[in-house]
Amino acid sequence: MAERVLGAEPLGEGVAENRRVGARGRLSPSITVHLSFKFMILLAGTIFLLALLFVSLLTYSVTQKQDADLQKSIVRITDTVLADGTDDLAFLDLAYYVTYAVYETESRTVLATNDSLLPLLDSDGKSRTYFAKDFFTDSDLHIRYLTRTIEADGKHLTVECAIDIANDSAAQMLSAVPKLVLFALIPVLVLSFALSFLISRKTIAAFKTLRADYDREKAFTSNVSHELKTPIAIIDGHANLLRRWGKDDPKQLSESIDAILQATETMSGIVTTLLDMSRLEQGSIIVEKTRFAAADFFARLADEFSALYPALHITISDSDSLVLETDEQKLHQIFTVILSNSVKFAGEQCKITLSARKNDGKTVLSATDDGTGFTPDVLPHVFERFYKGDAAHNRNVSGAGLGLSIAKTLSDAIGAEIYAENTQSGGARIVVQVK
Repeated sequence: MAERVLGAEPLGEGVAENRRVGARGRLSPSITVHLSFKFMILLAGTIFLLALLFVSLLTYSVTQKQDADLQKSIVRITDTVLADGTDDLAFLDLAYYVTYAVYETESRTVLATNDSLLPLLDSDGKSRTYFAKDFFTDSDLHIRYLTRTIEADGKHLTVECAIDIANDSAAQMLSAVPKLVLFALIPVLVLSFALSFLISRKTIAAFKTLRADYDREKAFTSNVSHELKTPIAIIDGHANLLRRWGKDDPKQLSESIDAILQATETMSGIVTTLLDMSRLEQGSIIVEKTRFAAADFFARLADEFSALYPALHITISDSDSLVLETDEQKLHQIFTVILSNSVKFAGEQCKITLSARKNDGKTVLSATDDGTGFTPDVLPHVFERFYKGDAAHNRNVSGAGLGLSIAKTLSDAIGAEIYAENTQSGGARIVVQVK
């Protein structure tokens, strides 16, 4: 008796597809976190470079303003000294943050100043920055200064102007910029990480869905081509036999015609099945619920299959006289597939028991045969498309391996659950739970 094998795609592809489908809703956290972290680092680097550019431009602008103030102030001081001497510098109106000193260049004797602690420096006519650590008892000295050498009353004098950077409001604002950027950067990075995490997750999910669909369609096309290849080869082979000597050999003519008709029927069945599955998956199927008795439903199935297979033994068990409320036509299609598989794998003389019972508010319908049952490696894959186990290699059992996959699709359409198991006596049982 043929070993029972049913279902859909070859084992390797079926398992791979199940893993893809199972993983479709579960993204690896490491992938999304890795991409989000990279995006955050990229954004942080961009913000850092922009902040650095901003600070550089601001520093340049502040320095230019300070140098302009120094140039303006030293010109006024120099003109005053040359015109009226150093005594009138006390009445000179300068900005509050500008300090100055006028001293003899050689002896470095201070003639006038508004800050006695200002160190005597020489900038060679260019604006420069001077910093002295712990210059004061409680702070450092940090100034921007400019000097100019003049001759007045027969003496060589040096005029020095300085701006205290620490007390300059513009400089204070400039020093606060890095801190502000740092504090602003933290929430921006956190927000960017969260957004990039969500975007990466959705993008990867969409990519995985597309990839799974692509792999599934690729496997589907390959399997359909493989299934159609055998009947086409049979038709081609017998057509060539007929061309060579079939016309003159009545026996060969009859055998070739029968083989061609059988192969054509097989191809037609495959195409029809694929069209039915396509309609089901596209959601174009309409579910029409009606009320009917389980016993009458089983009796109809028994009559139909007994007419086709006179040696078949079908027993009906419906102790509760259950009434179903579902799509009777589609449920009939489901059990037609189930009983056809039992006949195919357990033989036309097998015994089949149709049973109906209540369980946790659901109606449990089952078909049990006395065949060899499912092998452990086949049982998890019986509802997969094109899966035919070892029979796919020896072709002892005909069919495309689409029967129970259609039953599964129809069960989903009417809101029922279907599963397969082995009985204690070794036969196979297909169970359909109807809500």
